[in-house]
Formats: sequence, structure tokens, C-alpha cells
Amino acid sequence: MTAVAPERSSPRARPATSGRPGRLVGVDVARFVAVFGMFCIHFGVPFASGWPEVWAAQFFSGRSTALFTFLAGVSLALMTGRATPPVGVALREARSRVAVRAVVLLVLGLVLAKATEATGFLLTVIIPFYGLYFLLAVPFLGLRARGLVVAAAVSAAVGPQLSFVLRGWIAADTPMAGLVSLVDSVDPGHLLAEEGLFDLLLLGFYPAASYLPLVLAGLAVGRLDLTSTRVRLRVGVTGLVLSLVGYQVSFLLVPVGPPSPVEGTIPVGHPEWLLAANAHSGTTFELLGSGGIALVVLAICLEAADRAGRWLTPLAKAGSMALTLYAAHAVALAWQIVSGGWPLSGVPENLAHLASMGPALPLDDPHMPWFPRDGHQPTGVVALVNTFMPEVFLIFTFAFTYTWRHFFRRGPLEALVSDVVRWATSPKRPRTPAT
Repeated sequence: MTAVAPERSSPRARPATSGRPGRLVGVDVARFVAVFGMFCIHFGVPFASGWPEVWAAQFFSGRSTALFTFLAGVSLALMTGRATPPVGVALREARSRVAVRAVVLLVLGLVLAKATEATGFLLTVIIPFYGLYFLLAVPFLGLRARGLVVAAAVSAAVGPQLSFVLRGWIAADTPMAGLVSLVDSVDPGHLLAEEGLFDLLLLGFYPAASYLPLVLAGLAVGRLDLTSTRVRLRVGVTGLVLSLVGYQVSFLLVPVGPPSPVEGTIPVGHPEWLLAANAHSGTTFELLGSGGIALVVLAICLEAADRAGRWLTPLAKAGSMALTLYAAHAVALAWQIVSGGWPLSGVPENLAHLASMGPALPLDDPHMPWFPRDGHQPTGVVALVNTFMPEVFLIFTFAFTYTWRHFFRRGPLEALVSDVVRWATSPKRPRTPAT
């Protein structure tokens, strides 16, 4: 077992736990905010329309991903000693458990990506990237908060630029391009779901080379005493400053507005776009901006969970099952697309037009969503569910998670991951021969 030293709390600190001892409810609430943002991006904003819906969608775009990734690092800290990092045997055991968890998430993510490939470019499953984030964070588990802050800062300054250069080499006719092709030809993840080693590290939508700084930042914050009001205030103020610096400096460097017309990693032919802070771009400025907001959200959720008490229990229960809910929403989105009901939810006009093209849909693009080729739209109950999917899924979220947690300690996928990790890392006792 991991050795965990008792934590010293601020005199003004208040209990921040419920459920099993030591659980930080505010972290679960922040997890719910992250997955709720993803719901809004893929389904639409529940109980909202017009400008409120547009504003909410724009706010969550990219930032919910950053929050989700940042909280991965916080989770790593909470499961490996919190404020006191493990040492010696405890550190080796912690690294072993995290490495196994990373592999389980990789496998689970690849299965989910394959199961939801009908979504095409509308959804990139983040879970396999999550697994690689965990694996790359293993060497940093023994560091304290200060060392982790330095590591996060260096990787944020270097990672996106290094990723851009390496992707340029891969795109050109270089030996590295040959290496990638060779690895891809035998990489099970790439062959199964186009999410192999190089896809997850450099070429995918959430490349670890760019997003690892958020994980390290979360690990650093998780090494602090998050039950302390003073610490929460410092985290929130730091996040606000980082966010303002990231977005404002990017705006000053690119005064005519964001130069990149698309979301996603920066195309290798446009180094000037590294100055932008576009959603999902993974640039240094986007990491500062969205990562800073993640800090603010966590600080607010931690404080709100203490002050609101049981009022936030539904959000906390949902957040404690974030992995299960993410998988459920990915499957639901795939069903919407295949059933032809996805454009009924008020999606952007250009995408609604694409979904209704039917036989005119391009057949040569492997990343095109699997919209019905006959252009049909559902009727009856299926149409009703699709039309109100934002509200339906939100109600389902609270009903399902509240009921499930009434009977079980963990969500289904959370329990699966934990059980596999426990089975793989628990010392095997030798069998005693019968006498």
C-alpha cells in the first residue's frame, strides 16, 4: 500500500469530504463541469437557446477538454499520497498502479473509439490519450508541488513547439516519416482505431506532447492542501492570472484575431498559428488560457462544495462517474448520427446541411460521420428524443448516477478499471499445498 502521511489543514479549513473518507467532493463537482461541457458541445446546451446557447458552447469549446485533462493530474495526486508524494517502496507501488491504470484506459479507450467510429470527425475519444497522459506522468509521481510546477512550465513552453517541429518532419519525406509508417503498420491501436503510439503522442486531436503540461499542472495542484481556503484562493487567483496572460498576449501578438480558421492541432505549414489560443490547438497560449480557467473552476468547485453541502450532491455523484458518463455520451452521439436524428438538436447550420445530404455525402473521406445515406430523419419517439437530447441526457445523467451510487460505491467503468488495477498489482499469495 502507498504510504500517506497525515495532512495539516489550515485553521480556517472546512471539511471537504463525503462518501468514503478523504474524498474531495469539490473535485467530483469539477469533473461534472468538465463532462457537462462535453455534453453541451456534442448534444447542445440543455434548457437554453439563442445567445445563451451560443455563449455556453463557445465557453466550453476546448476548455472542458482542458479541465478534464487537468483533473487527470489532480486525480493522480489524490491516489498517490496527496500533499506528500510517496517514496521508496510506496513510490514503486504507486508507479506500478498508475502504469497499469494507464494501460487499462488505453485499451478501454480504443474499444470505445472503435465502437463509436460512426461519429467521424465530430468526436475524438479522449480516453486513450488519457491513458498515455497517465503513462507519461509516471516518472513525475515522486515530485513535490514545486518540482511539478517547474516541469509543467517547461513542458508548456517546449511541448507544443517541439510537437510542431516533429509533425513537420513526419509530414515531409524524412527518416522519421518512415519510422512512423513502420510503427503504424504493426501498432494495434493504429490498426484498430487510428489511435496508435504516434497518433496519441503527436498526430491526434489531443496529442500528449501538447497536453501533458495540463496533467503535470493538475498533479502539482493535487500535491497542495486542497482543504485549505487560503490554498484554494491562491489556486484561483493564479488561474485567473494565467488565463488573462495567455489570452491577452495571444491577442496582442495576433491583433487581427485568431489566425487559424479550424480547431485542432496547428497545421505544419503555418508556424504563425502557434501564437493563437484557439480551442483544441494545444498551443502554449491555449494551455495558459484554458489551463488557467481549469484552476479557477477547481477552486470555485472546492469552495462551493463546502458551502453548499448536500445541495451539490447530485453533481458530485455524477462527477464521480465521469468516465462512465463520457462513454455513455459517446455511444449516445453515435446512435444519434446513425439514426439520422443528430441534426434535430439545433446543431450549426453547416453541419445540419452535411447531415441531410444523404446520397450526396462524399464517400472517399474515412472521417466522415455515418449519416444515413438516404437522407432520412427519424419520426415519433426517436425524433422526440433526438430533438430534446440535451435535456434528455442531462436528466438521465442525474437519475442514473444517483440511483447507481445508492447501491454501488463506484460507477461501472470506474469499478472495472479499479478492479483490474487491484488484480494486476496486488501481491499474489502462494498456494498452500493441501495436507
